[in-house]
Amino acid sequence: MKQHGLDESHTRRSEQEDHGRPALDGLRAISICLVLMAHLLPLGPKALHLNSTAGPMGMSLFFALSGYLIISTLRSGTISEFIVKRVARILPLAYLYVLLVFLFFGLSKQALLSHLGFVVNYRLDQMTPVTEHLWSLCVEVHFYVFVTLLAAVGGRRALALVWPCCLAITAIRIKEGAYIDVATHLRMDEVLAGACIATLPTSRLRATAAPLVIWALAAGAWVGTSHPDSGWLQYLRPYAAGLLLAATLSQPPNRLIAVLSGRTFRYIAAVSYALYVIHPLTAHGWWNDGSVWQRNLLKRPLGFALTLAAAHMSTFYWERVWIQTARRWVRSRRVGTLQSGGRLENVAGE
Repeated sequence: MKQHGLDESHTRRSEQEDHGRPALDGLRAISICLVLMAHLLPLGPKALHLNSTAGPMGMSLFFALSGYLIISTLRSGTISEFIVKRVARILPLAYLYVLLVFLFFGLSKQALLSHLGFVVNYRLDQMTPVTEHLWSLCVEVHFYVFVTLLAAVGGRRALALVWPCCLAITAIRIKEGAYIDVATHLRMDEVLAGACIATLPTSRLRATAAPLVIWALAAGAWVGTSHPDSGWLQYLRPYAAGLLLAATLSQPPNRLIAVLSGRTFRYIAAVSYALYVIHPLTAHGWWNDGSVWQRNLLKRPLGFALTLAAAHMSTFYWERVWIQTARRWVRSRRVGTLQSGGRLENVAGE
């Protein structure tokens, strides 16, 4: 019984670690807010290209967080548990959204298959205005498949290969002149940069001096490498986002961590996936008609409110059902493994 209790405690602790430290919720909230602002609001003045900067900022940070959390999850559980958790996290809302678009907005059967198969980032002709953003889910899923194969073939030690793979993707981007792209082989270094951080020992992520200064410098590099006028510095955007992630993880308890771990940021982070998937529904058609004042002072606030309400319902009444089912499966599987091990020990003792 003691062993069982200890395992449950370890399971709960591992699940908490899989979801990231509280301050990472703040980074996730910042990333989704930047993406929503880039897609839904006119950020000005235009000469600063703020919309074109906020989008890459948000996505690079989101990808870095995802890479970090995915590798952390994969290193703390079995491959089958990882697959079940990822399927339960991504597919229910993604497939529901694509199905609704298919029924109400019109998708050809070929386009439907491209979306359901997560290859639409290589079939741009199959996208619609309300599914253009799903390219990022394709990159995510391709990353899941890649790291799962790495772990299956080479074990957890093979996950260290994310370092040369990250550099290789950046090299391909430089060769192709791709400052920013939606194709996986030209974008995955943003995910891999976060994955690299996850392979580092925790002790190496502890800032030795001036942690807030290091964080501020990392944030500045992240902003600078995301600006469309920064030229070749954009190739370094994945590493700037990864550096910001590492700088956040290395912070001691301070005001920055308190803010990033705040209740508002935690809530936004919790509904961030649903916000991202759903938000284009209030950005096109009637929502984008009318004068500038009508769109931005009337329709946009209403759209934000409806999107947030839909994201809340999806997160806590649709996605949660699937996620909790996956967690119960993982727990029952681990208990079954422990019980089987106990029976084998008893037989050996006899």
